[in-house]
Amino acid sequence: MRILLSCFLFSFAFSCSPVEKSRDLKMLDLSDLIIDTLYLEKDSTTRYLGSNFAFFEKEGKEYLSTFQSHKLLTYSFPEGKLISKQPFEIEGPDGIGSYVSGSFLEDSLIHFLSNGKWITATTTGKVLSRVSLPEAGADRQASNYSTFPSNPISKIGTSYLVSDLPYVLKESMLGYENWLLKFDPKTSTQEYVKFKYPDYYSGFMDDSVFGQYSQTYNSEKNEILISFPATDSILVISESSQKWISATPIEKMNFLKGSTEERGEYIAFLPNHSSSMHALVHYEPLSKKTLRYSIVIPKNKLTQEEGKIPLIKLLVLDENYQKEAEVTLPDELGGFNTPKGYYMSIGYTRTEDEVAFVLIDFSKINP
Repeated sequence: MRILLSCFLFSFAFSCSPVEKSRDLKMLDLSDLIIDTLYLEKDSTTRYLGSNFAFFEKEGKEYLSTFQSHKLLTYSFPEGKLISKQPFEIEGPDGIGSYVSGSFLEDSLIHFLSNGKWITATTTGKVLSRVSLPEAGADRQASNYSTFPSNPISKIGTSYLVSDLPYVLKESMLGYENWLLKFDPKTSTQEYVKFKYPDYYSGFMDDSVFGQYSQTYNSEKNEILISFPATDSILVISESSQKWISATPIEKMNFLKGSTEERGEYIAFLPNHSSSMHALVHYEPLSKKTLRYSIVIPKNKLTQEEGKIPLIKLLVLDENYQKEAEVTLPDELGGFNTPKGYYMSIGYTRTEDEVAFVLIDFSKINP
């Protein structure tokens, strides 16, 4: 990675400094930006709702849907009433497999990542097609579209972006470039959005946390953003170039590699639960903000025993990728887009029969 040195010349650096100093970086709490709360029903058979919701309209009415435990749950919006639970088969002609690592809802169709395949089905449970995702070469060792059960999927035109995420990084993978697949299942055309992990990730081999990047698509600029867990900058990829943008909290991030342990014939990968890490990156089109979740001090039993105060930040970047706010969060949260704005999950607030999501008004950063 090339580093821009001191704005190249002292005179230019002098002209740059007042701009940076004049930026009004806001330090906020989540409550400062909340303008409304959405409550979604959860029945006794639904353990977890997550935050991977898709908004859609049908016959003049608005809905939210999410796929959980082989069921497509659909809610009225903004009332939050659970109006349907569509089950999907695991096996058989309409089977989608036992482990689904990602889903993408559009119109009357839903797409699944399952066992190395892209499966398209109707929202009523009928499978229409199965397309095998490409296998990687020997230097990748093995493709993995199922590292964790929430592999994000973005869409560009008629093509979809799917992450090939390593469970752990190996030395041979540092020269690998085909991490992000862009493909059109209707025409079977495919290509890769090419990028490499930074060289210093050689210090994070065999760690099950630091191999998993996050990606999002900025539809306004037609750019793809890659957030690496131990990198303070975000990689921005356009059709003609790649660049790095700064996106880190003012607090120091301490990236601590985990360990491995032999257990019989197997090797257990044990992450360091005290480590900082950058998590999800997300583009919110209504406000044109880029959001990055950064875990400075994790919220878990280990850090509490160590006497540390958890600190989780939401970094808010403006449309030019300049950081304009750091928002302190109560926990490791997530969210989703709607035409009304960005909703963030805050869990149970009144009863365990419903989950609360708060609507964030980013215009309150610079009123």
